Amino acid sequence: MAQVIADRRDIDFVLYEQFKVDQLTHCEKYSDFNRKTFDLIINEARNLAIKEILPTLAEGDRNGATFEDGKVKVPQCFHRPYKLMREGEWTAMIADPELGGQGLPRSIAQAASEYLSGANYACTLYAFVGHAAGELVENFGTEKQKQMFLKKMYTGQWSGTMQLTEPEAGSDVGALTTTAVKNSDGTYSLTGNKIFITGGDHDLAENIIHPVLARIEGAPKGTKGISLFIVPKIWVNDDGSLGQPNDIVCTGIEEKMGIHGSATCAMACAAWHTISPGCSTNRCARIMKKKRRIIRA
Repeated sequence: MAQVIADRRDIDFVLYEQFKVDQLTHCEKYSDFNRKTFDLIINEARNLAIKEILPTLAEGDRNGATFEDGKVKVPQCFHRPYKLMREGEWTAMIADPELGGQGLPRSIAQAASEYLSGANYACTLYAFVGHAAGELVENFGTEKQKQMFLKKMYTGQWSGTMQLTEPEAGSDVGALTTTAVKNSDGTYSLTGNKIFITGGDHDLAENIIHPVLARIEGAPKGTKGISLFIVPKIWVNDDGSLGQPNDIVCTGIEEKMGIHGSATCAMACAAWHTISPGCSTNRCARIMKKKRRIIRA
């Protein structure tokens, strides 16, 4: 019996009969597309999902992400699908082609994602979270930051996260305790901890870009005093090359039923000190002696 994942007739009905997305091709932005190319893209997403991603579902969940010696490793079977998603430009389907995307309407990208994510959500999370983080940089970053980060994030060469939640704050973002102190060179040093960070560390990409919420010293309490910062796992030099490892580390990973292959991380930096599974007291003590350099978004 053929594997469905998502029902193609349902997808076609929603796209073409309910939303009439083929009419988007009359707009200048999508004039290079037509219904035939939309169908071809969705078909290719389905083929990739069934042939390459779906076979990793059981093995990836059985083996799960692991945390050893301060490093996170994803299931080995995830590496090939991630590489293929990068090569096929599936990591940022709606992004501008000049930035490594396909320039698709969001509705078509969502239809393709039904197959990709439906095949193995834990695996595709690593690819898609990086695009979400990149959108923050695209919408709120400086021109220099866009040039430095966007294309590599959208193509999956670098991954990304969303570092929001803290143990003492939970969903009350305004109660966060992570602090930011400005350095003489214009960067900031952050002190704090975050939890439940999807893809906070892994071995699929050469760098991970962390958008982090923190409060600058002297800023108002509550949500209005919060700032967003760009924190690379590996420091990015002005010319775009990679420098030294930054002082942002994973101290342990959570276990989530159904997505064991997704690394849900607790993250630590600077003077913050915690003991989590896999994080020794000596290692955390070394973290305390360092500063975590960042660029403010």
